[in-house]
Amino acid sequence: MRFACSAILVAAVLSSPVHARNDIVKFDGVQEHCVQAGSIKFGPGARWPSCRVTKGRWFVTMDFVDFYQAQYCLGKDDGTCEDRAIVVFANRAYKPDAQVVLQRLDDGATEYDDPLVVQTPYGDIMTVSGHVRGGAETRSYYVWRAGRWVPIDATAWLREASKRLPKGASLASRAVWPDLDTMSVHATLQGAGRDAANIELGLAKERFVVKDVTLN
Repeated sequence: MRFACSAILVAAVLSSPVHARNDIVKFDGVQEHCVQAGSIKFGPGARWPSCRVTKGRWFVTMDFVDFYQAQYCLGKDDGTCEDRAIVVFANRAYKPDAQVVLQRLDDGATEYDDPLVVQTPYGDIMTVSGHVRGGAETRSYYVWRAGRWVPIDATAWLREASKRLPKGASLASRAVWPDLDTMSVHATLQGAGRDAANIELGLAKERFVVKDVTLN
């Protein structure tokens, strides 16, 4: 079951997810104004002289805690985005403070989707995704554990899957991502006369693992 909507992404590039260290900020205005917390520093003498919010909104409530996203344009002036950031805040209703729970920095050409939270048999999983320069796309995954978002290793399953393919077959692209609605991946193959594989995934110790591989 999905809590929010997001586009399906099919390719990946390097991005920089940063997990905030208990940064507490005033909740009022976090959807309209940039917040200096974690790796985000702006103003005179800082890495980015300018910062502005391009999008800010609530996207999910978990265990009576509301989560908000704010997307930042970071650069030398208000008209130039040298880098982009997406910041996730947690706020319990009627409390004046919010906690910065994660940040992600990307190239200035990046366009973010709204964070997506999906209920799976392994818990609630959040995807933070963006469309980046050159048409590539990237995702970061987090699972809700004991009141916090815990990062998921989203690439370890690729090595497991490769070991289960027929001799001579390999994934045509390593830029494939789990479909959380089905907890599976449909991957194109190359070599050994195989066209594709359906890979069923699970979640163990905060990493995606391979449960089964079916060849087409």
